[in-house]
Amino acid sequence: MRFSRIRPAFAAIVLAALPAQAACLYYTDQPAGSPGSVIAVTPDGSRQQTLLTVAGAPDLRGIAWHRASGRLFVLDNGTAKRIFSILPDGTGEQTILALNPEALSADLEIDDTTGHCYWAEASVSTAGNGFVKRAALDGSGVQPVVTTLPGVTTAPYFLFLDPVGGFIYWGVPSSGSGPSNFRRATFDGVVDPDFLLPTPTRTRDLAVDAATQTVYWCDRQSGAIYHRPLEGGITDFVLSGLNAPHGLALDPEAGKVYWADTGARGSGPFNTSARRIARCNLDGTEFENLSTPEPDSEPWDLAFDTASPTYADWRTRFFSITTPLAGPNDDSDFDGAPNLLEYALGTHPRRATDIPRLAADGTALHHTRRRHADLTYQVEVSTDLVHWHFNGDDTALIWTTDDPATPLTPDLETARVLPGPALANAPAVFFRLRIAAPSRSAD
Repeated sequence: MRFSRIRPAFAAIVLAALPAQAACLYYTDQPAGSPGSVIAVTPDGSRQQTLLTVAGAPDLRGIAWHRASGRLFVLDNGTAKRIFSILPDGTGEQTILALNPEALSADLEIDDTTGHCYWAEASVSTAGNGFVKRAALDGSGVQPVVTTLPGVTTAPYFLFLDPVGGFIYWGVPSSGSGPSNFRRATFDGVVDPDFLLPTPTRTRDLAVDAATQTVYWCDRQSGAIYHRPLEGGITDFVLSGLNAPHGLALDPEAGKVYWADTGARGSGPFNTSARRIARCNLDGTEFENLSTPEPDSEPWDLAFDTASPTYADWRTRFFSITTPLAGPNDDSDFDGAPNLLEYALGTHPRRATDIPRLAADGTALHHTRRRHADLTYQVEVSTDLVHWHFNGDDTALIWTTDDPATPLTPDLETARVLPGPALANAPAVFFRLRIAAPSRSAD
């Protein structure tokens, strides 16, 4: 089995006019004593829009995106004490369920695998238990999942769900500005007695990069984002010198961490991300402020829709608006593959070590592709590198067969293509992959 390499002719592709961007950050902004808002901003900060403003005495906190339903879920800890949902344009508001009026509810997350909403509930009394609760996305079937001991030393605040690893993580808010920690439990509510992630002062949000088994988290009082191996090891800074980072989200594919900085720590620095949504690389480089705040803005939490059906969407996740060589025909990392090819095959356009490749998998062609994109992928075969064929050509023969694709992420999958009956007696087979963008195509 031999494979032909995807040729540099692909670099000549020029994309047709692209539809509106899909990749988006959504965040709650809760200025003290003012109406709260749900705001959307593109991952590179190029566009920002207020989707919904809630009058009265709201306290908009946790926010989560549910791709399957196409809705945002928001937790209001104010007078209304409820969880509601809206469409991503701010319309279609629906109250999902009422929250405990005697508790502090700070964060919510969606489990996409089961279609459940989880939220944190801490007693305002030091004698009360804390809870992680869940319900169906229509608000039915409310039940406690995790019950913590009374007091602020175990009560849940910000949440992170890891269905693959099988754990619910939460940050403990701490008493005053003293040291605090993160804990975890199974989805059956069994608290892991051996997991304790300490943080210097006041915890906020956390997230786990499943691929590297690294945990990232915000410490509000020290104005820093930290990381360490999930199962133990050295704690190190991602970025320090922030004001009061709260909500956190990861984009592991792009190698980015995003956060919401309330700017509410009056004694802290205001020269970085205060009152903004911001991002940097997972190693702390390329810091960027993304949102444009009002003077009293206090962004609390954020949710990330990584959907990238077009190159324009994907570009906002990997490139800032000022990054050079960010066009589809450019080669940003000088690895010989144009950015559009990196988009199509799920590699990083700014890491020269991450090169788009086709791979031999037994007697088959194996490659990564986008699950939902304005691209078409066509495998072609040859026995002499001169004449190329594909299913649906004028020969009416079956040249290849496909195994079912294997999902990798919500955006990527692996494809395995085998020689078809027309190649049953071929002494050698060559594969190539033709990828077509709207109205344009090349190898």
